[in-house]
Amino acid sequence: MKLSDNRLPEEYAQEVFTLAARLYAEQTQSYSVDELIDAGTEAKIPPEFMEQAFHEIQLQRIENERKMQKNKGSKPFLIGVAIAIPILAVLAIAGSLLSKNATSNVANNQTASTADVETVAPGASETQIANSNVAGNPFKCEGLNLEGENLRDENFRNADCHNGELANVDLSGVNMENANLSGADLRDANLSGANLRNVNLTEADLTGANLSGTILENANLSKTNLQEANLSNAKFKDTNLAQADLEGAKIDILGAKKNQSNLSNAILPDGTNHP
Repeated sequence: MKLSDNRLPEEYAQEVFTLAARLYAEQTQSYSVDELIDAGTEAKIPPEFMEQAFHEIQLQRIENERKMQKNKGSKPFLIGVAIAIPILAVLAIAGSLLSKNATSNVANNQTASTADVETVAPGASETQIANSNVAGNPFKCEGLNLEGENLRDENFRNADCHNGELANVDLSGVNMENANLSGADLRDANLSGANLRNVNLTEADLTGANLSGTILENANLSKTNLQEANLSNAKFKDTNLAQADLEGAKIDILGAKKNQSNLSNAILPDGTNHP
């Protein structure tokens, strides 16, 4: 019997598609986001699942970069980057074929179709995509320990890093406008020259952080720990520093007040309390 006449079991088909993706990666290693979205649409995967997969890929990439920095010369990471996007696209097409097969075997059974979608999406989350701002989604810190990472190339505009683990990170010069960093651990972080306009840093720990030259217009730093922080040449305007701890910090208090900043009940650099 010819090979084309054989009916392959589902698990075997998945192995074939995965191997095909690896082989195809030798020829093509680049896909646009639109192409992947189209592949997901062909596989009857709702766009929100594709976007979730993109986000999880982004987080996995950062975790792998952190591990690679600790274990230089890690070949598995490089191989993963080489085959990541082709596997995502091919698995999406595989999901389409498997979904059609399930539909033909179980008429009008929407539960089976849903199960097919769920088996494709988690697989995609294990791949890695080099684009740090996939589909324009805001950066999220949930579940990540980013301590000591260089994040200068990430898009932190509108980022959600509530309670993020960001001690000693390098975010110098990064646009972080409208980001939520409330409760984040930013001890000794480098934020020099960053755009922190409208950023929420309520109750964040910025002990020893470098915020020199940052834009702090309309930023909320209330109840923030800024002990020994460097805020020299920071641009204050309507900045909320109420109840912030500024003991030992380098900051132009008069300049901040002149630009309508709120320092009520803050601890000043000399350890005294502002009225």
